[in-house]
Amino acid sequence: MILLAFISTSSLINLGIILGLIIVVLILMAVAKAKKIKEENGPLPEKKVNYFGVFIGMLVIAGIIVALLKFGLQQNIAALNSFLFISFPYLAFGIFILGTIYRYKNRGFQVSSLSTQFLEGKQLFWASQPFHWGMVIIFLGHLIAFLTPSAIIAWNGDSLRLLILEISSFAFGLSALLGLILLVKRRLSSQRLTMVANKMDMLVYVVLFTQIISGLSVAYFARWGSTWFATSITPYLTSIFAFNPDLGVVNALPWFIQIHIISAFFIIAIIPFTRFMHFLVAPIDYIWRDYQLVIWNWNKKKIRKSTTYFPGKEIKNH
Repeated sequence: MILLAFISTSSLINLGIILGLIIVVLILMAVAKAKKIKEENGPLPEKKVNYFGVFIGMLVIAGIIVALLKFGLQQNIAALNSFLFISFPYLAFGIFILGTIYRYKNRGFQVSSLSTQFLEGKQLFWASQPFHWGMVIIFLGHLIAFLTPSAIIAWNGDSLRLLILEISSFAFGLSALLGLILLVKRRLSSQRLTMVANKMDMLVYVVLFTQIISGLSVAYFARWGSTWFATSITPYLTSIFAFNPDLGVVNALPWFIQIHIISAFFIIAIIPFTRFMHFLVAPIDYIWRDYQLVIWNWNKKKIRKSTTYFPGKEIKNH
């Protein structure tokens, strides 16, 4: 840490980018090697994995990491702050961009949410709906506060509107947390669902728990988060995208807000390696594309009364 304290901010940025590229290259080499071995020797017999144990283990590790980060952030170590809030964001975006390109190019047909609805649908509905609606609304709220901070500040100028925004945001956060708990319970309590699970799913659950709980902590312990997000986080994020990082405000924030920021960048970094990728290929063009016109060139009355497979003319689609 003493040595890192003498490293300049620009050097840390460059170091983060270089490390990110090295990590991505190593991952791609490992994937290529594993693919080659699989082609030569065939797939290895799969071992049954105790995903409940994996999830609990990852949860414990995440708790330890958060505790260590809390200690380091409270000590306000300059080198640590520079790495977490300058180098790490660029590292995360670098991994995201290169990893996404690789996955699209080499494993494009595997970009999917790998839905398990056909295995179990009832619990999925009651878990997925509150989770997705909560996450979407919260994400849009963050996006609006980032893009139009002045509008948020103006809205919050009235105390009633501020309360409405804060309470509704907290409610949607609780909705996302409830949905996530139900999703984890559903996944781990069904043997059929664990058959199609993987360890990255467990990592996603743990990271989402960290992100949502830290976000709820921000909403509860650091009141009026929508206002200080617009006045503090937005300038920081803007400086990141402008390649001129400004840590002045971030360093003064409470540790749980800093954890919330760090976990957000971590989510960005792991997107190419998880089911998160599916939202990048969501068929949003269905919203504005023309309706698909299907014309059945046959007589429905004859079909109902007919005893043959093709009554009269063969079916034609136009």
